[in-house]
Amino acid sequence: MDLTNIDKSVLKSIIQEIIKEDPRLFKEIIKEILVENQVIAAEDPAERRKRLEDIIDRNFDKYDTVFKKLA
Repeated sequence: MDLTNIDKSVLKSIIQEIIKEDPRLFKEIIKEILVENQVIAAEDPAERRKRLEDIIDRNFDKYDTVFKKLA
């Protein structure tokens, strides 16, 4: 991906709209990206995967009001 041609304000606006509409969708997208980039494996043992998902969920829940204000 050529990052030099990405308009950051457009990208920011798109992310804000996703968060405003459904923050859970944004979480799912992040999880899919992590799997696709092999940060977390689709075949991880259930306990490890659950722990990673809990960390993601806690962080999103912790900053939920910040995301809503940004949107």
